[in-house]
Amino acid sequence: MIVDLVRDVFDVGFSSILLGIATTLVLVWMMKWMSTRRRLNLPPGPMAMPWPLNFVMDLLLLLQGTNPYVMLRKLTERYGEILYLVEGGRRFVFLASPELVNEVLVKQADITSGREDSWELKAVTHYHGGIVFSEGDDWKQHRRFGLAALRNFGMGKKSLENSINTEARILNEVLSGKIGKPFDPSFVINNAVSNIICAITFGRRFEYSDPKFKEMIQRINLFAAEDPGILSDLPTFISTARRRNLLEVRKFLEEEINEHKSTFEPSDVRDVIDLYLKEIYRAREAGEKNELDLTKAWPLVFDFFLAGTETTSTTLLWAFLLMAGHPEVQEKIVAEISSVIGSGATPRYEDRKLMPYTEATLVEVLRYRPIAPIGVPHRATSDLKVKGYDIVEDVIIVINILHIHHDPKIWGDPEVFRPERFLTEDGTALIKHEAYMPFGVGRRVCLGEQLAKMELFLFFTNILQKFKITMPPGVQPNYDFGHRALTTLVPKAYEIILEER
Repeated sequence: MIVDLVRDVFDVGFSSILLGIATTLVLVWMMKWMSTRRRLNLPPGPMAMPWPLNFVMDLLLLLQGTNPYVMLRKLTERYGEILYLVEGGRRFVFLASPELVNEVLVKQADITSGREDSWELKAVTHYHGGIVFSEGDDWKQHRRFGLAALRNFGMGKKSLENSINTEARILNEVLSGKIGKPFDPSFVINNAVSNIICAITFGRRFEYSDPKFKEMIQRINLFAAEDPGILSDLPTFISTARRRNLLEVRKFLEEEINEHKSTFEPSDVRDVIDLYLKEIYRAREAGEKNELDLTKAWPLVFDFFLAGTETTSTTLLWAFLLMAGHPEVQEKIVAEISSVIGSGATPRYEDRKLMPYTEATLVEVLRYRPIAPIGVPHRATSDLKVKGYDIVEDVIIVINILHIHHDPKIWGDPEVFRPERFLTEDGTALIKHEAYMPFGVGRRVCLGEQLAKMELFLFFTNILQKFKITMPPGVQPNYDFGHRALTTLVPKAYEIILEER
């Protein structure tokens, strides 16, 4: 009716009316944006766009296959080490220098350690609790439990080291059947690494051929590596593959938890799930306030898998691709393995102290291709100031780890894979670098960092001790990212050839 009235009074066409309405809305939006800019001293960044226009732009970028990190790098180069960005109605501040990261997430950790409220997880799967996406008392108690559980089930102990080495031997047996033939290592590497977290959380390992195990690992990996993109801003009635993955993962984990509940014995705690059940029942009997709850059991286990499976296996996939592309690095590592461990002995985690070049190589892998290139975003729980700029409550704070790890002002030649950058001049000790932060910074640093380091060292040395890794004839290694993911940098699918040493 309003459109008809305007058309009758002003004698204009329908398309002109729509254009006028759209122009008016954009102008109103721009005035609101400029008013906010005048009222607050926001960090530099491009002007925000209305959500529908933002959606269209995202769709165009998706169709073009634009890498989000290329865009983010260009924005950082233009606006500087602190960048303010509005995307889909969400406000972000990106930090692109170690000094800023320390200032915001370490010195002001009391008000920058929150988490964004992930409606996708909560609306689709009723996820709440856990460690990665929770905050406040819920996070504190679950993180405390998580650390205790990891220590209880072997983190830093010989028992866990033995479990990893046992799985590495099984993996090597599988790899022995692939000698001389090009193959994609992702499947077997994923399964081997996943079995370590399975042993900790479920109390058992799975055969690589187990169909339920294969499906769960694949779904968790897809969740971690897939960029929800523009679909993450749409209502939950749109059933994307990502959301179906989440629901199937929840179903699998809840089946495991229910099986544990039916066989639980307080005197025989078998794994993390049993320990969680025991703590819930203990607090209930004692009448204590407790954030641990049966409805939060599957999110906790999900977080263990998310942090302890895909990230470590993907790091190993990058490491083996880089070894195939840098045979001189590979041979130096093999020489160190022969000197310190020997050709027949089992690698031990303590061996790393005598193997600086191997350690430096794994550190360089994580610098060159940080698995979580922007970490897990934080949320400001109060207003704060950084370098004179206003960061208001509920702004999402993101560490641009990939940019920091590839900043030429810091590293000189960041695009070159060079383990020596982390070694002293005489090559006998590792150098710590404040710009190296693959596991995050501050209070929300990755809970499983020590577990990941142990897994990386033991799987890496076990495999290189037994096999030489090369690319198929005529094939050059491709170090480009394989997904548009904002959460995980995954290599494009590749094949390698193994030769027995």
